[in-house]
Amino acid sequence: MGQLIKLQDYVSRYELDIYKYPSRFIRLKRLQWQQLYKAWDEGVLVHSSPEIISTATEEPLGKEKIWGKMKSVFTKNKEEWQEDAAGQVKEWTIIDDEDANMNRFPFQFETMPKTVDELKYQFLEEIFKVQIQWASSTVFEQSNVDISYFLEKNLKYFMLRFPDTFLFLYKPVFSLKKAEIQTETILLTPLEVVCIKFIESEDQAVYIGLEDHFWEKRVNHQRKKFLNPLIALNRTESIIKGIWKQANIDFPISKVLISRNGFIDFPSAPYGITLVDHRNYPEWFKRMREFKAPMKNGQLKAARALLIHCHSVSKSRIY
Repeated sequence: MGQLIKLQDYVSRYELDIYKYPSRFIRLKRLQWQQLYKAWDEGVLVHSSPEIISTATEEPLGKEKIWGKMKSVFTKNKEEWQEDAAGQVKEWTIIDDEDANMNRFPFQFETMPKTVDELKYQFLEEIFKVQIQWASSTVFEQSNVDISYFLEKNLKYFMLRFPDTFLFLYKPVFSLKKAEIQTETILLTPLEVVCIKFIESEDQAVYIGLEDHFWEKRVNHQRKKFLNPLIALNRTESIIKGIWKQANIDFPISKVLISRNGFIDFPSAPYGITLVDHRNYPEWFKRMREFKAPMKNGQLKAARALLIHCHSVSKSRIY
C-alpha cells in the first residue's frame, strides 16, 4: 500500500516529520491487520472491528487537549530508525500523544466479509480513508478535503496497489518564486523518483507522439489533437531538479507516461521517458508491485526537500 505524503495543497502530517510517519504507518497497518484478521478468524468480528489507527474525520481540539499534546511533543522516543551500512533508514525522532488517537480506528463494514480476500479488500478501503486523513490534517491544522478524492480511481490505484515503501505526492502544488504551480504525480521509491502522467480516455485509443506542442489521438476513425503530455512531465522534472539543486540532493529521476487501456506510438521518444501502454503495462505493473527494498535515507531526504516547498492551505483545529 503506497503512502500518500502530499495531496494537492492540503496540509500533511508527513510535512511535520517525514522520518517518523512512514515507519509509523507501516507498523500500525501491520499491527491492525493482524488484530482484525485474528478477530475475523476466531469468529468474534462484529460490524465494527477492534479500534485501530484513527478516525477518518477528526473533531476540532479543545485547548486542554492541545496543551496535553504540546507538553508531550518534546518527549524523546527510543531510537526507532537508524541508518545501517546498506543505507536502510531507521528513525530518531520525538513523539506526542497522537499515537493514542491513531491506535483507535473503528471499522464499519457494510457487509460481514466471508473470505480473507473480502476482509483484505474492506480493510484496505478503510485504510485508504486514513491515508487521506493523514494527508489533509495535523495535530493543529486541517484542510477541507474535496470529497471526490475518496472515489478517485487513480489515487486509489497508487495507494492500494503499490508497496508500503513507495511515497506519493498526488497532484502536489509547489510554492516557487511567489507562484503556486501544480505538477503531475510524483512517486519516490527507495531508489529513484518517478514523475507519472496518465493519458487515458476511450478504450483502444491510439496516441501518436510527435516532437511538437500537440499530439494526436486516433479512435473510432476520428483524429483529435491534444496537448503534448511530455510538457507536463518535463515541467515536473524541472521543478524537482531545481528544488534538489538548492538542497544539494542527488537522486535519480525518471518519467513514465501511462495508458492502460490504449496504445502509445512514439518511436522517437526522448531519453528518460518510459512509455507504458496496453501492451507492456502488465509487465511494468508486476515489476513495480514486486519491488522489495526498505526505505532509504536518500529517499526520505529527497521527499523532505520536496515537502518543504509544497504549498498548503489549512485552518486551525483549535477552537
